[in-house]
Amino acid sequence: MGLLGWLGTVWATRAGKGWARWLASGMLAVAACVAVSALTIQDINGEVGLAPLLGWLQVLPCVAGLAAVVLLWRRPA
Repeated sequence: MGLLGWLGTVWATRAGKGWARWLASGMLAVAACVAVSALTIQDINGEVGLAPLLGWLQVLPCVAGLAAVVLLWRRPA
């Protein structure tokens, strides 16, 4: 689902759609929420539900997304 969202964002940006920046920002917000929840969700025994490495691997695409969103907003409309 995330891949489809980002591909849609790339398409909207290349097509010059004015709402592409907002779509990219929204996709980044959703991705960050998923990554934070993966890092903090707890199992019923009180331990972290996912392995910490797996949680941090979900943060890495957010860094690339943040760079893309910053570049989109710095670009002239």
